[in-house]
Amino acid sequence: MRKGNSSRNSTQQTHTSNEATAGASSHRPRSRVGRFLQKVKGSVKDGANRLTSRSKDSRNRSPVPPNVDHERASSTPNIEVQVAPSGVEVEAVTQSALQEAQEAAKRIHPLPGPVITVASAGQDAQTKLDVAYNFQDTYLKPLRIFDSVIGGIADVHPYAKMALGVLSCAAKIILAQADRDTAVLKLLDKLCEVYGFITQDEILGQISSMRAILGKISQQTREFAHFIKNYSETSNFWNRLGKNVFSETTDTIQKYSDVFDGLMQNFRDQVACDVAIHVHDIGTHVHDIAIHVHRTEEILDLSGMAYAEGAGLDTRKQCLEGTRTEILSQITEWVNRTGDNVPRVLWLSGPAGKGKSAIAHTIAKWFEDVGGLGSCYTFDRQREADRRHEKIFSTIARDLADRDPEMRRALADTVQVASSLKKTADIIQQWQKLLVEPLGKSSGSTGEPIVIVIDALDESGGVETRRDLLGILAGKHQKSGVPKITDLPDNFRFIVTSRPLGDFNDEFHGVQHIIQMSMDDIPPAVAERDIRAYVSEELEGLGFQDREFAVLAEKADGLFEWARLACGYIKKSHAGLSRMDCYDAVVARDPAERTMLLHSMYDLILTDIMHMDTSTNAQHSQKLRSTALARFRSVMGQILSTAEPLPLASLNAMRSYFPTREDNFDVELVVKSMGSLLSGTTNPDSPIRPLHASFRDFLTDERFGGEFFIDLSKAQHDLAFASLRVMEDGLRFNICDLKSSYMPNSEDSGLRERVQKCIPPHLSYSSRFWTSHVRTAVFDKELAKEVKLLFDHERLFFWLELLALINALSSAVPALSLIPQWLKSHSEFKDVSSTAMDIQRFIQVFGGMILHSTPHLYVSALPFSPANSPLSRQFSARFPNTLRVAFGRDMNWPAVQTVLRHTDSVLSVSFSPDSTRIVTGLADKTVRLWDAATGHPVGEPLRGHTDCVNSVSFSPDGTRIVTGSWDKTVRLWDAATGQAVGEPLRGHTHSVNSVSFSPDGTRIVTGSRDSTVRLWDAATGQPVGEPLRGHTHPVWSASFLPDGARIVTGSEDKTVRLWNAVTGQPVGEPFRGHADSVNSVSFSPDGTRIVSGSRDKTVRLWDAATGQAVGEPLRGHTDSVNSVSFSPDGTRIVTGSNDSTVRLWDASTGQPVGEPLRGHTHSVSSVLFSPDGTRIVTGSRDSTVRLWDAATGHPVGEPLQGHTDSVNSVSFSLDGTRIVTGSWDKTVRLWDAATGQPVGEPLRGHTHSVNSVSFSPDSTRIVTGSRDSTVRLWNAVTGQPVGEPLRGHTHPVSSVSFSPDGTRIVTGSEDKTVRLWDAATGQPVGEPLRGHTDPVWSVSFSPDGTRIVTGSRDSTVRLWDAATGQPVGEPLRGHTDSVNSVSFSPDGTRIVSGSWDKTVRLWDAATGQPVGEPLRGHTGSVESVSFSPDGTRIVTGSWDKTVRLWNTATGQPVGEPLRGHTDSVLSVSVSPDGTRIVTGSNDSTVRLWDAVTRQPSPQPTESNHSAFSDDHHIMHPIESATTMTWNTWNNHLISFSSNSIHAMRNTSELTEGASHDDRNSTPFFLGSDSGWVVGPKSRLLFWVPLASRRLFYSPGCVLVIPRGGPELDLSRMAHGQYWQKCREEP
Repeated sequence: MRKGNSSRNSTQQTHTSNEATAGASSHRPRSRVGRFLQKVKGSVKDGANRLTSRSKDSRNRSPVPPNVDHERASSTPNIEVQVAPSGVEVEAVTQSALQEAQEAAKRIHPLPGPVITVASAGQDAQTKLDVAYNFQDTYLKPLRIFDSVIGGIADVHPYAKMALGVLSCAAKIILAQADRDTAVLKLLDKLCEVYGFITQDEILGQISSMRAILGKISQQTREFAHFIKNYSETSNFWNRLGKNVFSETTDTIQKYSDVFDGLMQNFRDQVACDVAIHVHDIGTHVHDIAIHVHRTEEILDLSGMAYAEGAGLDTRKQCLEGTRTEILSQITEWVNRTGDNVPRVLWLSGPAGKGKSAIAHTIAKWFEDVGGLGSCYTFDRQREADRRHEKIFSTIARDLADRDPEMRRALADTVQVASSLKKTADIIQQWQKLLVEPLGKSSGSTGEPIVIVIDALDESGGVETRRDLLGILAGKHQKSGVPKITDLPDNFRFIVTSRPLGDFNDEFHGVQHIIQMSMDDIPPAVAERDIRAYVSEELEGLGFQDREFAVLAEKADGLFEWARLACGYIKKSHAGLSRMDCYDAVVARDPAERTMLLHSMYDLILTDIMHMDTSTNAQHSQKLRSTALARFRSVMGQILSTAEPLPLASLNAMRSYFPTREDNFDVELVVKSMGSLLSGTTNPDSPIRPLHASFRDFLTDERFGGEFFIDLSKAQHDLAFASLRVMEDGLRFNICDLKSSYMPNSEDSGLRERVQKCIPPHLSYSSRFWTSHVRTAVFDKELAKEVKLLFDHERLFFWLELLALINALSSAVPALSLIPQWLKSHSEFKDVSSTAMDIQRFIQVFGGMILHSTPHLYVSALPFSPANSPLSRQFSARFPNTLRVAFGRDMNWPAVQTVLRHTDSVLSVSFSPDSTRIVTGLADKTVRLWDAATGHPVGEPLRGHTDCVNSVSFSPDGTRIVTGSWDKTVRLWDAATGQAVGEPLRGHTHSVNSVSFSPDGTRIVTGSRDSTVRLWDAATGQPVGEPLRGHTHPVWSASFLPDGARIVTGSEDKTVRLWNAVTGQPVGEPFRGHADSVNSVSFSPDGTRIVSGSRDKTVRLWDAATGQAVGEPLRGHTDSVNSVSFSPDGTRIVTGSNDSTVRLWDASTGQPVGEPLRGHTHSVSSVLFSPDGTRIVTGSRDSTVRLWDAATGHPVGEPLQGHTDSVNSVSFSLDGTRIVTGSWDKTVRLWDAATGQPVGEPLRGHTHSVNSVSFSPDSTRIVTGSRDSTVRLWNAVTGQPVGEPLRGHTHPVSSVSFSPDGTRIVTGSEDKTVRLWDAATGQPVGEPLRGHTDPVWSVSFSPDGTRIVTGSRDSTVRLWDAATGQPVGEPLRGHTDSVNSVSFSPDGTRIVSGSWDKTVRLWDAATGQPVGEPLRGHTGSVESVSFSPDGTRIVTGSWDKTVRLWNTATGQPVGEPLRGHTDSVLSVSVSPDGTRIVTGSNDSTVRLWDAVTRQPSPQPTESNHSAFSDDHHIMHPIESATTMTWNTWNNHLISFSSNSIHAMRNTSELTEGASHDDRNSTPFFLGSDSGWVVGPKSRLLFWVPLASRRLFYSPGCVLVIPRGGPELDLSRMAHGQYWQKCREEP
């Protein structure tokens, strides 16, 4: 490292001594000539003296405007007063050094001897090369000499400094290479030739004027150097392959030589010919070589990543050539500096109009020319609706990926495993995951500077909007763990421009890695000189002299924007005025302040625009002027109030709908004369916006705007009114001609083009932003009527259709919530507010599906809307030809459900304080974050715990998450980055069960299985005081009171305790009352009450002051209550239980609120209200989190009479008229097999799950076996118990069955025994049958009653003599896992068994030998098996949710699986006549299926057209029933109802093109996860909302029990290409 003094004193040193100049800053990347001589020639002092003397003389001879303050200019840090030279003066020492470099370059010559290949070089050429030549002296010395003198050359021009810096970096890359062979040396020859060429005197003199050529040489040299680097890294690999790639390398080298020769000749000829195509060809060839060496490139897909269009480099904003040279030079010099202490960020600040953006875009363009621009990102106040602040680092990352393949690969890898990062608006995640980490994975810095420009950051929005971004740039973000800007490679440079606002000063002041430059620090003389150059350029040829130029430059007071406006005003033609008159008007204005200078200029220009000739008719002219002013205010109000800039045509289109006639004029009348103030006035397709932010400030501040002041509130009203009227005229049904309801939007070819064509910009704008304009406008009754008109008309649906097509549907949910707020206190529009809320729910339920396939807005969403929904009531009749919910339609919206699917049990959930995020703790040791609105995961899982995560909680400010785990530790996480904060908190000696922050976020309380409660300092992670001891068993729950003064805990010891949060001492006595473990406790928001949930199945309320119970326990749950929580307003309590339900309770009365919330299929672990009280989040061991609408207070429909838990066993009566079912809900039920209606009341008596049921042969009795270890008999007519329970088994009874004569009962149990019972007396018959070594799952009598077959978890099937109880033969072995079900064939010759090994087996009942191969097809455990009455078929039910039929003789499947259950099928039974199959499932339903295989009926012969072809009317079901035969599919009617008249009639298009195999293998069934019913060729038939799926019918299903689920009438449904006919033409 070179030694030298700090660069902070460089200016002072220049004025002090010659020696000081020689010791300039170590931070500068290029050595001065004096330092070069010290290193190369040993004449530091002489060279320094000559350099300093020459420099001083040169500065003194430079022409300076007469009013420049030399002393002030010289003392200004880092700014020198000098005029850019017309030619280049290079010191004699520099010339000498350059000559030496040139001569050294000439001495370079190729190696003698035969040419060698790379492969041979790997053997012995390396040694020969080193011996033959001194590589350092011959090849590298010229490059080092050139690197040394670049500092002297760079003084020529800032652009040269930047471009030559790239050459220097290229040289350093080459210097770093260790591998040397003939190929590399030849490349070095060419590079040295280029350097020699550049350092020629005549070339140096042309650098400033030949920028384009120099830029291309620099960029090509950069690529050239990278090729050498890549070649060096890969040559050893080529050697190992033994391949001769010399010919490829030679071709590449020759192409490089050709390009450089052409560029150098262009420079000589001063002809900027474009040789980019050759450069590109070489780049491609080099890239191809890299592909061969490393690997075949995969497609690195970054599509879909958020990218701010139009925010990049704007070459129109560049500085005028020859201006701003000093500050541009300083910035370029800073960019090129090397060293550890170089600041990474340059903040260029200054008032509006000083030219900050011009400097930023000039630097960006220069570095783009030489390949050093990483990204240029520009903010614009007029584009706030684009939310550019949420896309900044994703855009910069994309730009960097476009220039660097390694960065692209790293970025693609990142988003491939975390696709949510593509769209995340969290810039902290963007910064860390999309920028810092991918850059860290690339190969590292190549030395060349990478410049990232962030322009006009102050226009990104308010202080809150940019808080995170400033924190990142300053490296002092409040959230710990956020990577600092210094973590980036040290060649990265950020240039930030803004006005000098307070929050910028606060964040950037004193930060070591930020260098601050102010436009105010530019000496007035320098600014005046540059403005003078600009003015003379703009007004050239108009008759003005240097004197006028100087006056204008002086008047500008450093404001380039003022100068631009002044020149525009002077150049413009004004009636009756000469240009000199305009000049005089400009210079005559003399405001006192700089801000007023711009405002004065705006006032002058606008006054001139509004000028009227008052010489003839003053009164008339004044009236015209008033009209012009009114129109100006109207147009500018429109332009300034639009959420995003609009082009002229769109502004006019919207203006034609403004409410007053006076505003219905052509916008061009106003904007055509405002080209100096607005952009886009000359191009009809360009958005019109203010050219400078200060113009908006002037117009919207009444103090400055005067008669031009704009009242934006009126503009908001006009835009709201116009937007609604635009939609009234522009919205229409199927606006983009969607081709078919069978297709997703993504597969509709040409849809994107049709969207562009059919949805004009003003209609798109109005549809997206009408709500924001309404909200901002002052309430107006007429405007409210316009909103009502939209909500009362079917175009409301056309609006939703359009939003879906432009992918803006999700934004409508928060937007619609603004309407009720705006209408508050206006009761006459109460129905409008109600409809707005209804649309919100509609989108929340159906939005994702509508985005997927928009025709289903009408085909599926509207028909499934609840009957009482305002949308359904108003609009269903307008769309009559859709599917119809004929039976079981919901009356009201169910609790809106969003399901977040996890990979393991969810043990804990928590909302963020702003209700936007959810955190979950899982049994798989991870913590996950979710977007509460979309249900999408946020970032990657948080990993660190080594065991289950039992509890999670957000800090009160939402910045941190605390988690407790079975691994005995507590962890803190940064909620924004997902990074761990500090070390784990250790102290507990057993599982941490509960964690919670104090209300002020300073402390954490934890409860543990070690029976203690601990307090922790949330900042340091240190324990606070001693553990709180008092509980005698594990502590399951701990929480602070709202005031933070007390802590409440619940324990396995059945008590609730209060503690002083400061002293840790108990407060009062324990609260006693629960009969079992207290699993969860929570305080009311006012701190007066405590709620507790217990394993005793009850919920209790307590007075927090006295510890006394409040009222009676809340009863309703049928199993342990795991979690309790108050609503934010304290009026309700939510509870979750092991019974899989969630319940709401009135906190005052203790009464249940509505029905239990059902949906979880396993125990509910955690429940919580959202902080805004609108939603409830629940986590379950079924690996899901569910979001519920907490406001839904209406019953969805009539209560369903059915089981509330898994249906474990089903059986037909002998006559087939009744079905008996046993359930986990402890009840037995009887059903009418024809209607599905319940017969009598549930049979109650068992105290645990009913595992098995069976009718007696005469159907007069029912036998049941339960998990309560008892067997019960029931009267099948009265439902009353018969006698006492049969007791004898010591473990749950798994299976029961009557003997064929009805005199005996056989039972199997988890106690591994089989028992026989006298059916009349209930007494045991003989001793238990012992032999199985594991639980017995299934038992059955042979048809003759002489034998019993049993299946066990020990994987065997056993036969027993029913009379003696002795085993018959050896166990039947073959299954590899538990045998779940066994049954005899009707003739007693065969046994069928189903197993956890997913197979079904047939056995010879006489020999015990297997019959044929196992029956394979199920993909999950086979839970139940049964023969058909004639023995020809076997029916099986499986954990894979399907029912299958098998041919007994062949073992082959009969038809396709029967699908419809949404969970595992636990039991199957065939009706005595063999026509029906009944199944029971874990989804709590019973289904009846048609077991008879029917052949398809022929298609209609009357016509080859679909029922929905253009020459047919929609046929009513009754009318068409006699003229058209039923259509079938897979031997079943395409029907989703118990009534065949509801079957689909027009299936020709749906089945068109399907092969015979397709017809036999593609059933129509509901995908329970996706909700889509899909036909052949993946055709989308319709979509079913989540709440309707459990009881949904599928083809082949005759009944779903309980009745009440949706049954669809498809007889009039328009679908496919005829879907548009769903709408009744007006």
